[in-house]
Amino acid sequence: METRFLETFRTAADLGSFTLAARRLGYSQSTVSAQIQALEVEAGTPLFDRSGRRLALTEEGRGMLDLAEEMLALQRRIPHLAGDPLEPQGDLSVAAAESITVARLGDVLGPFRHRHPRVLVRLRNATCSAMTDWVLHGEADLAFIILPTVRHPDLESLSLVEEELLFVGPPEAEEDLLLRALEEGRLEEGFIFTEQGCSYRTLAEHLFRRHGVVLEHTLELWSMEAIGQCVTSGLGIALMPRVYARGGIEAGRYRALKAPPLEEPFRTQVVWRRNRRLSPGAREFLRLTREAAEGWRAAGKLSTHPSTEGCTTPSPPGSGLPQGV
Repeated sequence: METRFLETFRTAADLGSFTLAARRLGYSQSTVSAQIQALEVEAGTPLFDRSGRRLALTEEGRGMLDLAEEMLALQRRIPHLAGDPLEPQGDLSVAAAESITVARLGDVLGPFRHRHPRVLVRLRNATCSAMTDWVLHGEADLAFIILPTVRHPDLESLSLVEEELLFVGPPEAEEDLLLRALEEGRLEEGFIFTEQGCSYRTLAEHLFRRHGVVLEHTLELWSMEAIGQCVTSGLGIALMPRVYARGGIEAGRYRALKAPPLEEPFRTQVVWRRNRRLSPGAREFLRLTREAAEGWRAAGKLSTHPSTEGCTTPSPPGSGLPQGV
């Protein structure tokens, strides 16, 4: 089985089209079809259901996709077997929520790049659920997510710092705007959601459902920067981590709103695949992350903002960080 066939299969599965897969990979459509057929012959079963307008994986195709992800991940590690095993080198795939990338990861990426120039860090942003899937399928070595404590049988997790989440509105908004909306069951100002699968969206939707709130207007945006701009423009209120919102609040671009306390604290965590041997680069990235997290927690204890009263949750007495990382 040729690994390029697996790459073609994965691309076709992601895009749901042989035509789009051929365009992305630079093949003719007939080449893509031939490679997929060769895989199906070897597997002894159809991998795609071709009856609909969009390609869909069969049950066997979904199993093949998991195997393809694992085999392609292993192939990427082969060129880095040679050389000094103690000197980090090669590729390191890191996934992170946008807010973590902007507000926190600079404390890790800068020192790591300076100390280990032979490691190429590939950084991608997505929702927490998507990034978790990347780690499980070997598409990312590490993922930085903001969620309540992660519990998954196939994941290791490292809790770094508790994150305060804030509802923010435009500068002229009244501080108790959200509390009134929850009491009255109606939010006339509108709400700006992150995309499906984002932990902030899930939390906000749960809060509104619990209080029976009718949303007059909603927007859905992927970028936290775009969400912040829309809040400033008066297009609605939004939910974001305090560490990200702090700059906009201090600059007067938006205002923190009072809100009920969270039912469960959210934490920035880094996760990786259980029972997978991490590369020297990944282990060093984790070590520097642990060092940076000590500063994040210290800064969180020292800094408060008067307009966030009613939104805070108590900090845990310890971080739970293992000393060996």
